[in-house]
Amino acid sequence: MSRNKKSRKDSARMTVLERKPKKQELLADPTSKESRRKKAKEQRKKHQSVYEKSQATQKAQERDTQAGRRGTRHGGPLAEKIRKLNAEKKEQSQQSDED
Repeated sequence: MSRNKKSRKDSARMTVLERKPKKQELLADPTSKESRRKKAKEQRKKHQSVYEKSQATQKAQERDTQAGRRGTRHGGPLAEKIRKLNAEKKEQSQQSDED
């Protein structure tokens, strides 16, 4: 009996596509590597220009003045409550130091 050598042909294991898929087809498939790369590239944080940064700060300042704030974003009922509690604690500590 003679032994046959193993043949390692892809055609025996799986069918090979006749042609490579086009880039548009790969991008249309949401699970393909190309479409995932493109989506990730679009979602990356884009740096703002100096003009856009200055516009954002100006808009924030205008919004604060229109809302009647002191130019900070730390206003509101909770902040006032915290300031009041801190002032009470400070008074209590001063009274205990005097005694």
